[in-house]
Amino acid sequence: MKKRLASVLVGGLVLAGVGVMGPAQAALTTHCVGNAAGVTVPGDLVVPRGEACSLDDVTITGNVRVAAGADLVGNGLTVNGNVAVQEDGYLDLVETTVGGNVVNRGAYGIYLDYTDVNAYTATANVNPDSFLWTYESSFSGRVLATGGSLLLESSHAERFVETNETTYTDVLDSVVEGALTVNDSEYGVVVCGSEIDGDGTFAGNGVGVQLGAGGALGACDSGPSVWGGDVTVTGTDGLAQVSNNIIRGNLSGSDNGSVAASDNRVRGAVEGQFAEQAQQRMMRMQLDAGAQKDADAERDVLERLRSERLGEAEELAEAAGPAF
Repeated sequence: MKKRLASVLVGGLVLAGVGVMGPAQAALTTHCVGNAAGVTVPGDLVVPRGEACSLDDVTITGNVRVAAGADLVGNGLTVNGNVAVQEDGYLDLVETTVGGNVVNRGAYGIYLDYTDVNAYTATANVNPDSFLWTYESSFSGRVLATGGSLLLESSHAERFVETNETTYTDVLDSVVEGALTVNDSEYGVVVCGSEIDGDGTFAGNGVGVQLGAGGALGACDSGPSVWGGDVTVTGTDGLAQVSNNIIRGNLSGSDNGSVAASDNRVRGAVEGQFAEQAQQRMMRMQLDAGAQKDADAERDVLERLRSERLGEAEELAEAAGPAF
């Protein structure tokens, strides 16, 4: 399921426009339209509404704001402050360090590749098609998302990860040092080849919950997942499938459409539906074919959405030319 994409191609950078200076201690605000490289922005940076900015090897000493419908593509950036992406804005960062938080306020999407940030917060329920997609990236703080979709791939979260009302939530070949909580995900959850040091809690998810390498939601060859605490799965509309896991706490399930468990090492107790599994002859072992098709389509569309928006952003930035 690895989806490594080509690195972002950026030309010479363009920065345009300077904000109004206030008191002597006020920070400078720079507006970026076009492309630029190898410079330091002394203060905040704003990509104006509907514009595109492409940056290479740039340091921004303040905060970054990607306005509604705007695009920021960055390679090798250092951002000392926060990055906020407004509705339908797009953020694509490669080999970048963000000292503050990344905030999704209904963005088109956010892609982080070999990028380190503090925390991530999404209030993307105003745009259900929004996404966070990470590859080989790290979060020193929490990851908290409402709405949209979330894919952590080969990534590391030093605190908890929690999602609510997402389209789907997938954690592949990743480490979460705190708890992993997924509530009310429309197309369900896949956790594969990952280490979760805290509890895993999955409640009210649609289509299915797949904790393990093989299952109805997708194949993964990253090996078993290790859970440092309890794993609790409740209220899944379809199949709750737990296979090839090492669980140091308890495994419990209730009110799921059906459950399946195999090849797990559980050090605590096996409770609820998982304990009853062997006695249930009529258990439904796979998802409805139509629902499965929809779930696969949601995952495939993420790469297409990212590729289309990235191409448009690069074209707009190149057409704008240098900012200074």
